[in-house]
Amino acid sequence: MPPFHLEKHIREYHYDYATMVDGIMCRSQCVELAARIDRLTHSGQIKLVDHEGKGTEAVSDAGGRYLHHIFEGDDVRRYLPELATVYHAMLPLVAAVTSQDAVLSPYPRSDINIKVYPPGGGTLGEHYDTNGITVLLFLTDNREAPLRMQIPRAHPSCEPWVERRDIYGRAGSLLLMKGREILHDCEPTIVEQKISVVLNYYVRGDTWRHQSFDDFVYDGLAPTA
Repeated sequence: MPPFHLEKHIREYHYDYATMVDGIMCRSQCVELAARIDRLTHSGQIKLVDHEGKGTEAVSDAGGRYLHHIFEGDDVRRYLPELATVYHAMLPLVAAVTSQDAVLSPYPRSDINIKVYPPGGGTLGEHYDTNGITVLLFLTDNREAPLRMQIPRAHPSCEPWVERRDIYGRAGSLLLMKGREILHDCEPTIVEQKISVVLNYYVRGDTWRHQSFDDFVYDGLAPTA
């Protein structure tokens, strides 16, 4: 594992809204997990999310396209239980980097997910996350389909502006992000497949999640107010 510098990651998380910790999982483990995920996806046991234009401000969504296979929480616990262990084991690291009293999600459908973006247009539209701390574990190396962040910036010398940043997946790396505060999306794939494990954490005393969010994200149901 590369050297870990906590101060660096704290600074990046709070100033740049995201930080990447490399070497959380070895490459051979990522390859083995990705192969199992592929088998399950191709067997038809895993839901394909495919909807567009249904998101609204009510669920912090800009109405973009959603196209990916999704392992919901119970799917992960059934087929890849070691990732549930990873989710619990990462809590102290998440708390240290974010300087927050981080807690596990109380929502079993969305606490741990896996998103599998297929070649030829796999994507996730512009949105804000509802949970306080978003963490992604990448299982594939990708030269396309970056996570696109729109970071709000301000300085008294000029008008506020938006800094745009692309983050490409690196197998075994962990991204910690202020997903509730920055608009972000996944650029569509072209020829590659992208696999991300989504680890949703909250802050003690703030476990708010819009009541229509999961029905919209997973099932493509138009959100209610």
